[in-house]
This record gives sequence, C-alpha cells and structure tokens, in this order.
Amino acid sequence: MDGCARKTALRIRIVAPAGPVSPDDFEAGLSLLAGRGFAVTAGPHARGRRGYLAGTDAERLADLRQALEDPAADVVWFARGGYGTTRILSGLPPADEAGPPKVLAGFSDATALFAWGQRRHRLLYGPSVQELARPGVCRLPPLWSALVGRPRPLPGRGPKAKAGPWPVFGGCLSLLSVLVGTPWEPALVDRWLFLEDVGERLYRLDRLLTHLHAAGWFDRASGVLLGGFTGMGEGERPSRVADRVREILPEGKPLVTGLPVGHLRGKRPLPMEVPALWDGAALRFPSSTPN
Repeated sequence: MDGCARKTALRIRIVAPAGPVSPDDFEAGLSLLAGRGFAVTAGPHARGRRGYLAGTDAERLADLRQALEDPAADVVWFARGGYGTTRILSGLPPADEAGPPKVLAGFSDATALFAWGQRRHRLLYGPSVQELARPGVCRLPPLWSALVGRPRPLPGRGPKAKAGPWPVFGGCLSLLSVLVGTPWEPALVDRWLFLEDVGERLYRLDRLLTHLHAAGWFDRASGVLLGGFTGMGEGERPSRVADRVREILPEGKPLVTGLPVGHLRGKRPLPMEVPALWDGAALRFPSSTPN
C-alpha cells in the first residue's frame, strides 16, 4: 500500500449547503470514506430535501456553522453541489471567527464557500461526497494524497515556459460571476484564476467571461487555468472558451487549458491558495509526488 493509500484518522464533517443528495450515491460515498478509516459525521440536515435545496436556509446554515465551528473537525466536505450556498453566506461570521482552520472540500457550488474562506482555510476543489463511489467519476489516489497535503501534479496544455509559482483561486465560472461586487469577491492579485463550468452554452460562457473581464479580474490575476467545460451546446467546444479567454487576457499572461478538474469524468483534485508552478507540461505544487 503506497503512502497516499494509507488510512488516516481525519475527522470529516459532511454538509449539504446547496442541493439535495442522491440518497444511494450519498450513502455509498459515506461508506467509502468510513471504509478508509476516516471519522465521518453527516450534518443533521445533510439528507434533507426542499425542492432544489437540501432543506431550508436556516437548516443548511445551522449544519454549515456547526461543522465550521467544530474544533475537532479536520475537513468540511460538501455532500453535493447544485445551488444554494450563496443564499446563506451572509449568515456566516467572518472566516477567522468561525472556528480553527480546516480543509474545505467540494466543487461547483462550494466555490461560494471557498470565496468566504479564502484567506483562512485550506481549499480542495474536488469531488462531492455523493460522487466518490461512482465508477470512473474521480481518481481517488490523487484525492487521498491531496487531503493530507501531498497534491499530485495536474497535466494540462500551456506555454513551454515556466509560470508561477502563484496560489490558485477560482472555481465554477457561473458561481464566480455572481460574487462580483459582494463582500466575498475573492482576492486575485498574484494568483492563478481557475475557471470551469457545466451545462452552459458558449454565448453564456462568453457573457460570464466578459463580466469578469469588465470587473478587472483578468487584469488582477497573474495567469488563468481552465478546467473542464462540459455539457455545452451541440457543436460547441471548450477550445472556443479558451479562444475567448485569450482575447481578453492581457498580453504576456499565461493561459493553461485542459486541466482534469471540474464537472467531468476522471476528475482530479485542485488545491487552492498554495503555490502552483506551471512547468511547461503540468501544474505542480509543494511536495508534489510523481504521476
């Protein structure tokens, strides 16, 4: 058994501040985590359902606050994505007043919570709990390694020259766009801006990118990383998203595409707010292990 596969006693709190879970997938994900020896606790309302939300705003906020404020928790992990976290951000105290630093894990709607906790917590953009046991959805060895602070390199396509190291921040493009002008608009100076999305037509992605451009995000960021853009319209390709980014990215700033991160099969985790170096073939992190 290699180092990244060793069982560890991480204490994980599972929350559902956004959409409702698929019950069978969620229970399978919980069993997988428990089978690795993690101490797993699901929030009282993690299995809730209220339309497109996993319970009322008050219920979801209570679970999230309890997990964030738990001094024994090492990881706060999203049960699933969807929508709803932005509705309850205003009910959270400042990140430095909401318990000790933790790993915040998840993707998609977790982007909103990551923006809230950007300067306080370790951020791991990776699969939701209900995805963990779905065959082929995510690569688990890199996930276990990243959870304990040993992220593996991420392959991509980009300039031959090295770029960075800069910390990464970003997430789901449609979630990032609605943070503009809010108290949770993220810091981007001296950082890579990471973007991915699902189910958006090309013209809508163009509109979102243009919004971030007008808000100065591409001027502030040191470079851009693109993950998966899936579920686009017929005949539309992620390469067209990259083309639009090239049009609005200031000259000389690096663009890396094709990172296996986001709403796609075979996804890998992307740690944020730690230095990341593009070496011409892969994005590498402190203490990265070979592929």
